Amino acid sequence: MAVDLQAFYPKLIHPMLDTVFMVDEDNQIVFVSDACEPLLGYHSYELIGTSITNYMHPNDLAATRDSIRRVMNGQPHIDFRNRYLRKDGGIVHIL
Repeated sequence: MAVDLQAFYPKLIHPMLDTVFMVDEDNQIVFVSDACEPLLGYHSYELIGTSITNYMHPNDLAATRDSIRRVMNGQPHIDFRNRYLRKDGGIVHIL
């Protein structure tokens, strides 16, 4: 039996407590899990189609972009920490 992964993926991800972003090669957000709203204060419809870098703390932007490049090139990268900006102006530390 074939599985429609596009339909199945949100059903798998949304119940998780972790915030999950899917970002395309241009850093545009294409999917956001439901856990994003309590963490960052944004609804998914506010984030989808915008650049993930808009929500990164400016002081962490270079290191985060480097991490993105490594991951996109298939290199393992664990234990990365950075900060994201909440809708209310607060800062969230993310592992």
